[in-house]
Amino acid sequence: MQKLPTTPMKFTARNDYAFKKLFGTEENKDIMIEFISLVTDLSQDDFDDVRIDNNEQLPRFYNDKTGRLDIKIRLNDGRKIDVEMQNTYFDYYPKRSIFYCSKMIHEHFFSGLQYADLKKCIAINVLNSPFKLSPKVHSVYQIRESEEQTLLDELLEIHFLDLTKLPKENLTSVEKWLMFIKTDSKEERRMLAQENPVMTKANNVMDIFYLDEQERRRYEAAWEYESDRLSMINESERKGLERGKSLGFAEGSCHKALQDAGNFKRLGVSIDIITQATGLSKEEVEGL
Repeated sequence: MQKLPTTPMKFTARNDYAFKKLFGTEENKDIMIEFISLVTDLSQDDFDDVRIDNNEQLPRFYNDKTGRLDIKIRLNDGRKIDVEMQNTYFDYYPKRSIFYCSKMIHEHFFSGLQYADLKKCIAINVLNSPFKLSPKVHSVYQIRESEEQTLLDELLEIHFLDLTKLPKENLTSVEKWLMFIKTDSKEERRMLAQENPVMTKANNVMDIFYLDEQERRRYEAAWEYESDRLSMINESERKGLERGKSLGFAEGSCHKALQDAGNFKRLGVSIDIITQATGLSKEEVEGL
């Protein structure tokens, strides 16, 4: 018999481990399908023979770097969907989302194929920090003509779902799922799931965390991993600012150098070129 914790924990699907458990595993495909179909307006028939490309075993403890914790999905017609949970928002996330979406577009595009064979990519970003570019809960970005808003091509579509802007009542179907992800209240999850069998299943998956000691440890390890990662980022920024001040840089200029260096690094630019372009040291760039 599983031993229950003496002090009940508050669990939330915003946790990386819980989020991927709910929406990125074979046994919970039905949960993923309902959520994504509501976000994107895709028909559930589009998800026939859907494939989760990175449903590898989640790391037991997040000590080793196993790559990104996003969920990569491929539909039967080749269209691709990338889903991410982000608890902390950085200004480079829109560029990051465009970059990863672009990579997915040409991921299976081999020599000899025609451009007409390129398949649509949809990126879904669930944010628990305010999305600064829109006051809406759900923002959708496509490639459109600036005045007439005519669609150039449907190849790229990026969604930002802001949990901080959810209304208190009269929630839409997709907003109920977002509230289910956001809340750390077991009772609120149960209330939300009352009239939705798929959400009821998702609620049962969350309850397993409370019953299973090993799952709780994995859940806690995911939060610790996230905290360590943010601490490293903040420490790198602090050291960069101190160095910038000692060299006479304005604080804003130093922030800009750190942000540029981080963006270059994510794009695969060599450290030597980044140091030349930003004036940062090799150690500061490596620490980002």
